[in-house]
Amino acid sequence: MMRTFSGEVEELVSRIGAHPVWGYEHCLRVNAMAAGIGDEEGVGYDEEILRLAGFLHDIGLYKAYNLREAPDHAERSAIVASRILRDGDFPSQATRVVVEAIRCHPPGASPASSMEAGLLKDAVALDYLGAVGISRILAMVGSEEGVPDLRSAVRHAESLRKTIPNLLLFEASRRIADERTIEMEDFMSSLRNSTDGMRFL
Repeated sequence: MMRTFSGEVEELVSRIGAHPVWGYEHCLRVNAMAAGIGDEEGVGYDEEILRLAGFLHDIGLYKAYNLREAPDHAERSAIVASRILRDGDFPSQATRVVVEAIRCHPPGASPASSMEAGLLKDAVALDYLGAVGISRILAMVGSEEGVPDLRSAVRHAESLRKTIPNLLLFEASRRIADERTIEMEDFMSSLRNSTDGMRFL
């Protein structure tokens, strides 16, 4: 069986993407979620483009590629992805679609025009919600700007729970978000009960 370029990129990310928040496992979840949303919606998308965008969307955050030329991680990731795709002789038009999807993937960023970009954007947003989302946010404590302690992590999770569902593009995504926000509400309720309304957090 012929090996795909996205398979080679996946192998690269599996080696260098060791990060509890933005790493390889996050990319695997995002890819599965994006494809699942696309299939449930019955929309046409290029599987190879979507997988490449999913594996490369945070590559600018990894130590091996944490370049100084763009402070914004999406732009930095787009620059790195463009180089990787060019070096791999990936078709130029398809490269543009991948790079645009990466550039526009953060929740709240201006949407890109391709179906692959929309699917990636919703999948990335959904990975901030539910039990997985809370786990990722707690893993940010002390290592990400704006999340210095548990209280700030809880505030960040609450903010994402409220804002992300309104940013989603697809009906299938909104249904998943509904389920995941209930998970977060249950967790927050238990946390409040265990910490005297967060006083002992």
